[in-house]
Amino acid sequence: MIVDVENPLKITATLPDTASNGKLASATPIGVDVGNGALKLVTGNGEIRLDSYVHYLSEQASMAIDSGYVEYHAGDRADLIGKQWVGGLNAYYQGLRAAYRVFDTSLGKADLGLQLLLSALSMLPYRSEWHLCAVCSIHDGETLGSLLKSALEGTHTVLMGKKRSTVHLSVAAVLEEGCGAIIHYQKQCDTTNALLYDLGNGTLIISGFNGLKMTDRRYSQNGGAESLIDAIAINKQVRSKLLKEGDRHLIRAGIENRTFTYGTQHPDWNFKDAYRAELPLWVDRVLKPMVRPTEERMASATALIAIGGGACLPGIETLLAKRNIKVLSDPLWANARGLYAYAVRKADSL
Repeated sequence: MIVDVENPLKITATLPDTASNGKLASATPIGVDVGNGALKLVTGNGEIRLDSYVHYLSEQASMAIDSGYVEYHAGDRADLIGKQWVGGLNAYYQGLRAAYRVFDTSLGKADLGLQLLLSALSMLPYRSEWHLCAVCSIHDGETLGSLLKSALEGTHTVLMGKKRSTVHLSVAAVLEEGCGAIIHYQKQCDTTNALLYDLGNGTLIISGFNGLKMTDRRYSQNGGAESLIDAIAINKQVRSKLLKEGDRHLIRAGIENRTFTYGTQHPDWNFKDAYRAELPLWVDRVLKPMVRPTEERMASATALIAIGGGACLPGIETLLAKRNIKVLSDPLWANARGLYAYAVRKADSL
C-alpha cells in the first residue's frame, strides 16, 4: 500500500511507469528511512546510516565536530531557526543521556526526522544548494504520514561543516514501512502472496502483499529489538558486573558488531551469556505472538521474508528458518533502497 499523504485513503496498487521522455529531472531522488534505531539515507552518491540520536547545543560549537553537526539559519521550520545540533553517534558522545532518541516518543520520527536527515546530508560531498525529491516511510502512514511530510519538506538554509547550504526538499510520497523492501526484493522472490516480517528497533510489523499492493497489516510498538536490549540491560549477569543497569547504546553496539563487548572499559568481559539467555525469552514473549496470527496464511504464502535490524540479530536467522521465514540480502537496507528506487521514478516524472 502506497499512501498519498495528501489523501491518505488514496491507495496506489502498483508503481507508475518510469518516465520515458529521456528528460533529466532537476531534483535529486533520495530514499529516507527514519528508523527508531537509525536513519538510512540512500542517494545516487552513496548511502548513510545514522544512529537516531539528536543532541541540541546551547551555543554554536567552538570546536569542529567531524560528523553530523548542523546549524539551522532560516527556512520553513521556524521552530528550528537559530538552533544547532549534532545527529548520529556524535550526539550520543556529546549528550549521552541528554540526547533525544527517535524511539523515545510516538512522534519521534516526525519530531527528529529533518534534523537527522540534514545531519546525514552533511556527511555527503558538499553542495551549496540541494534540490531533493524524497520518498520516505513510516509505520502508520494514515495517521503519521502527513506529519512526517510537513516536518521534512520545504526550504532550509543551514550550515553543514561550517559551509552554507540551501536545501529544497520535496516529499514525493510517504509509504508504509516495508513497502520499500517489497520493491527492492520483487525480483528476488515471488511476491504474489508474500508475508513481510519487519523486525524493527521500536516496532514489529507484519504485512501481506499481492505484488506491490499491501493487502493487510498489523504492528506492535512495544516489542521491537529495543525491548530485547532493555532486557539485557537489566539482566542479572549484566547488573552484577556493572553494579547498575547496562547502557542501551553500548549493548546495541556490541550486538551489531557481534562481539558482545561492552564499550572499552571491560576488555575481559562481554554480555554474550546474557544475550543468549534473553533472546529466546524475547522470541517467546514478543515475536511468536506476532507471528501466530499469520500461521494459516503461511502455508499458501509465496514468500516469507524478514527485514529490519531485528533480522540481523545473531542467531535469529536460524530461529526464523524453523518457520521458513527467510532473511534475504541486506535486510537492514532493503526498505531504504526500495524507497530510493521509487524516488528515482517519481523524480523522473517531474
